[in-house]
Amino acid sequence: MDLRRIRYFVAVAEELHFGRAAEKVNVVQSAVSRQIKLLEEELGFTLFTRIGQKVGLTIPGEIFLPEACAILQRADEGLERVRASSRGTVGRLKIGFVDVALWATLPAILREYRNQAPSIDLQLRQLDRISQIEALDTSVIDLAIIPSPAPLDGDICTEPLAATTFVAVLPQHHHLAGRREIALGELASEPFVLFPTRLRTRMLEIIVAACSAAGFMPRVTQEAEQLHTLISLVNAGLGVTLAPKWITKYFSSSASYVNLVDPMPDYELLIAWRKSATSSNVAINQFRRVVATATAMTEAPLARCWVEHAIA
Repeated sequence: MDLRRIRYFVAVAEELHFGRAAEKVNVVQSAVSRQIKLLEEELGFTLFTRIGQKVGLTIPGEIFLPEACAILQRADEGLERVRASSRGTVGRLKIGFVDVALWATLPAILREYRNQAPSIDLQLRQLDRISQIEALDTSVIDLAIIPSPAPLDGDICTEPLAATTFVAVLPQHHHLAGRREIALGELASEPFVLFPTRLRTRMLEIIVAACSAAGFMPRVTQEAEQLHTLISLVNAGLGVTLAPKWITKYFSSSASYVNLVDPMPDYELLIAWRKSATSSNVAINQFRRVVATATAMTEAPLARCWVEHAIA
């Protein structure tokens, strides 16, 4: 059904005069008359009575008027939603993230993004790095928050989100807990609590490689899939671990943290998205702008960014 004809019908019904209705919709009167006639033919009933210069609604016309108004309202609302979607103010954004991101800048960024785009349907999924890359490829997620390195895929773009060094995490009463810094080799005989290898985590890769470079392989006695669980196991005296320094802001009273003298790669987080997806979902670029603003507002450089008021 032609929305233009419905608009002309509503205009005539409100004015009960074809001339004034034509002025209201900014067309000539003959165009209004022609479109009303076509609408009546399409509907199969007469909408107006015409006696001389007087125009009135027929009973079917009176019944159709509120329906026509509702049709126009829904059309206008739908068009506005489409326009808003093109601006990134409504729509859906599916974000994957690794568990560690919750202890970095992600919570504060999500909070700011929610403030700027409250009508976006934000869907979050915790996934490991490889699963996120696969989910990007199949459009299961729109954005990924993954550890470096960047995926070797020409359609996947990345930008830095945050990075930090590793610290040793020890039980509070451990004999090395009072030290300012230690060498990794001093932990060679200690039991470790780490992520299981099946999770394919970048953090585990870095830890195992660093221990190997220090001359030993970690003796894993306990495993856990969540970072906060690892810290709790350390606090219970079940072993030691290595973790990004971000966690010291959240678990300051539950374990001891000691700096490492050994050179280790930083734990870096990236945001990743498919270049081909930005044209169909402008919310991706809006989220990137929020990330850029949030990291620019931190006092430290991006390579050590930390948002002090990130929510847990």
